[in-house]
Amino acid sequence: MTGLVVVTIVAGRRGHLSRLLEGLQRQTRPADDLVIVRMDDETVTLPARPARRVTVVDLPPENGRLRLAAARNLGVRASEAQHVVLLDVDCIPGQRLVETYADALDRVDGLVTGPLRYLGEGAVRAGWTEPHLRRHSEQHPARPAPEPGRLVRDDRHELAWTTSLALRRDSFDRIGGFDERFSGYGGEDTDFAVRAKQAGLGVWWSGDAVAYHQYHASQSPPIPHLDDIVRNASLFADLHGWYPMRGWLEEFRQRDLIDFDPDAGLLRVR
Repeated sequence: MTGLVVVTIVAGRRGHLSRLLEGLQRQTRPADDLVIVRMDDETVTLPARPARRVTVVDLPPENGRLRLAAARNLGVRASEAQHVVLLDVDCIPGQRLVETYADALDRVDGLVTGPLRYLGEGAVRAGWTEPHLRRHSEQHPARPAPEPGRLVRDDRHELAWTTSLALRRDSFDRIGGFDERFSGYGGEDTDFAVRAKQAGLGVWWSGDAVAYHQYHASQSPPIPHLDDIVRNASLFADLHGWYPMRGWLEEFRQRDLIDFDPDAGLLRVR
């Protein structure tokens, strides 16, 4: 028995967390472990049996910044399960997500991910069902969505987001976990995927590992996170030779918020 752990990190968004936990309660194959990394001082209310074992660990902000990379590392290391599923707090897992990831990780050694379906505002109500979520959601247009029952390889590592991602623990260790030099918002998951590619790990897409992304208000470009994005994009460029989050950086530049010339290696807040 290798065991499977679901790791989610949370700051605020307790309504989203409650629906994620409800989704875990409905799994065809329950997770062996659930680790919730709390990055604030709000209470975490647990329903009955979202997994066989549940652990809540704390990782407060540092200098006002949420430590996303460190939180994911802490969550993974809080369990001894050999299969790891990273699931963002704003996702509701489809009822076969855990079973599907567990089966896939028995078959392939790499990053495994699945369709992300985005829900509109007000789409999730008390008494929701998965058919209701499917009717009121749209598949992310940039991501592969294989037919149910299919597991296909498509090595677009830049699309292997930690929103919903599974891998073996020894693969996580081979990658080196998340680089905790990334702090605040942005870049740490792209760096993780790039280092997975460097470690020789492919990307597999499962049609049955469906996650439903819950609506939340957001700003594009995310100006409140400008300093974090610039700092993390600069670190990423130092490590890998190119800039992630280019769309946001270009929008910041067009708004005269930053100086950005990727050919010259220039990125700074004005």
